[in-house]
Amino acid sequence: MLVIIMCHFGVHGIFHVLDPAAHVLTAATFSWQMLFTQFVCWGGGMGNAVFVLITGYFMIGHAVHWRKLVLLLLAQLFYAWLIAGVVYGGHFLPYTMKDLVKESFPIFFGGNWFVSCYIVFSLFIPFINSFLTRLTKPQYQGFLLLLFAMFSVLPTFKIVTFFSAAPIVFFFLVYACGGYLKLYGKERLITGEGCHRRYLKVFFALLAFLLFSIAVSDAAGLWLHKDGLLTGAARFTQVLQIPMAVSLFLYFLTRPYFYHAQVNRLAGTVLGIYLIHDNDLMRKLLWDYIFPNLDFIQSPWYALFYLGKVLAVFAVCSLVELLRKRCVERPLSAALERRWADAAGMAQRVRGRLLRWAERV
Repeated sequence: MLVIIMCHFGVHGIFHVLDPAAHVLTAATFSWQMLFTQFVCWGGGMGNAVFVLITGYFMIGHAVHWRKLVLLLLAQLFYAWLIAGVVYGGHFLPYTMKDLVKESFPIFFGGNWFVSCYIVFSLFIPFINSFLTRLTKPQYQGFLLLLFAMFSVLPTFKIVTFFSAAPIVFFFLVYACGGYLKLYGKERLITGEGCHRRYLKVFFALLAFLLFSIAVSDAAGLWLHKDGLLTGAARFTQVLQIPMAVSLFLYFLTRPYFYHAQVNRLAGTVLGIYLIHDNDLMRKLLWDYIFPNLDFIQSPWYALFYLGKVLAVFAVCSLVELLRKRCVERPLSAALERRWADAAGMAQRVRGRLLRWAERV
């Protein structure tokens, strides 16, 4: 989550202004601050992939936890309504009735894209599991290679397919990777003493290549005075984000067992951190209004400001999420638990009626 926030600092707070007239990332105005931003804001896609890998690894062949999914949707709505109420009610940003409706129901309008996509994707997990578990190992490998080539490899080299930039394809691909690790990883991937060190070395080797490619693209852009090479310096992120996520996931999967209650408690807040800081309204306030990122882009203390703001966002959002879990989610979860059996029974009766109707048709 820290890596994701670092990415959002740059993507939504610096590089969202790439109009040449703004002189944000051009050969004439390039600075070490821009290079630093490129070097530390590469990991958003990798961080997202880690979350989906975890889901694929633990959910392949298992039923969806519908109650947890409902609680996640309610958490998204809670933060959407709270933030919209504060921002619009306090007149921090102008709005129309259309804006209010859009921000109040992000799952219908693409807000909080990762969490919205996660919720929608989860509805298809039973069908995806049925498909993936019926594949033979060679079929599974061929499917992963073909999907990875279409989604990651070809777009890296400017070959656009209808798979390109499609969040649902990203989820499907990474979920399938996690499922493959669970179904076939024990044969070779997660066995052997000390193999976690190998995966950590792979991760840092991929990261080193990514940073090297950014530096080379920037150097070429400055030498040739081509702004396009600067703005596209992180193009290899597209093809490396999933292998980096897999290597990092395998490192933690195979390393010696570690448990710490406070670490787990903090880890339980990360999706809440995502819901808060990447809310469309909060994103504008955080990066453009509260100590605006671009105001510090020429500061000699820019790197310290960057890291300090990222840590502050993580800490404050984590604290807010802990309070929500204790004061809102805990009683809500208890109430949902009491009513869940009735709701499940009603859903089962509706399903039965639909099936009988389908048989008649």
